[in-house]
Amino acid sequence: MKKCIIILLVACILCPNLVAKTVRTNSSARKTRITQYADSVGSAFSNQLAAKASESLSTSDESDVTLSPYLFKLIGQGMYYSSAVKNSLDIDWDEDSEFESESEAMQYRDEINRSVDDLLASVYTTSPAHFSHYDTQLEGESLIDQPQEAKPASEQLEDIFDNSSIIHDVTEVVGPLDVDLQVTKPNFWKTTGRFSLQFTQNYMSENWYKGGDNNGTMLSQLFLSANYNDQKRIQWDNSLDLRLGFVTTSSDSCHNFLTNNDKINLNSKFGVKASKSSWYYTFSMQAYTQFLPGYKSNDRKEYSNFLAPLDVNASIGMDYKPKLKNPDNSLSLALLPLSYKLRYIGSDDENIHSAYSMIDESVTHDFGSRLEYTHSFKLLSNLSWRCRLYYYTTYEYVEMEMENAFSFSFNKYLTADFYTLWRFDDNRNPKYKDDNLGYFQFKEYLTLGLSYSF
Repeated sequence: MKKCIIILLVACILCPNLVAKTVRTNSSARKTRITQYADSVGSAFSNQLAAKASESLSTSDESDVTLSPYLFKLIGQGMYYSSAVKNSLDIDWDEDSEFESESEAMQYRDEINRSVDDLLASVYTTSPAHFSHYDTQLEGESLIDQPQEAKPASEQLEDIFDNSSIIHDVTEVVGPLDVDLQVTKPNFWKTTGRFSLQFTQNYMSENWYKGGDNNGTMLSQLFLSANYNDQKRIQWDNSLDLRLGFVTTSSDSCHNFLTNNDKINLNSKFGVKASKSSWYYTFSMQAYTQFLPGYKSNDRKEYSNFLAPLDVNASIGMDYKPKLKNPDNSLSLALLPLSYKLRYIGSDDENIHSAYSMIDESVTHDFGSRLEYTHSFKLLSNLSWRCRLYYYTTYEYVEMEMENAFSFSFNKYLTADFYTLWRFDDNRNPKYKDDNLGYFQFKEYLTLGLSYSF
């Protein structure tokens, strides 16, 4: 046993870099702190082991052995651990992605195991003759469920190794260490927000040779999201999208300004994972309306208003949400064969009722199927692409929207947005059918302004 201790001591002195790994310069502060704790364990063990080696260790103590869960491999009776060699040579042993996904307690354990395994692998190659036992010999041995009058642990180990030279309580060798580990409750909620305010203005004198119309626009957007993901089975996504924009034109004699972008959209989607796939059993709800009355240029008739209409959808189906390599990207495809739609018009204006084919009706109920597709991709460090596709059919009429938004960030506060929206709705009054586009509708804008994400 003394020979083994001296060999380990020599290896500790000649190969200190194997006992305590140098902390990578690009590691996080948390990883650096945990690695230092692991190094301190190896250093304390080496220093105090040298002091013990110079003394005459008594083996007459018959008390039970207390083995450290971290350093037990260094105390065996000439034991060859195949896992030590495997872990020391494994190229994925120190992978950053694995390290960051573990708790601090497990990271602390793994750093000590790395140092111990590297030390043992070095000694195996320099002095293999001193190791007469190997770990597979223990496969058939058990220290659990022994008879009522079981032998002490020290005698059971002596029977296995045929040797009574056992180091006792490892705390005598290592000593106490002050490890500052903090366990915090995981937060499965992720909240984000984005606010933008953009302006454009155009002025021409009355005698401008090409003619034209003076105008000014303002667009404000607020997007909030609160998503829950327990990393196992439950995902709950919630978002609120608010947009309000105005345009002023000198050619409009009826209004000082018109709304050119008016939207209140609330979404909630709750999913339970189906087996180990990327599919979720999903319940989805969506409600959308607008803030202010909607007019056309030089026309005093209202075509929409707050809660006129208000559309509410409730759907059940499956949602495909694959895990993408880039954590900034997301994708969702929801197939919702059972969908209920409520449309409410909270206004007495006959023109609004007529526009939505709801003469003498305030509420309609429809049942059909629905499809929702959304993605958010970060194409470049300062360029993102968001897409939303909504399709609903009662098998008598179809309502569809496809929205694309490209955002380019010049810096933290200055952005440019390019937005397109295609819409199809053949449930409208036929008088709104366009001669060229039919029931298709299109909207596009390009803006430059201030933006803040939080």
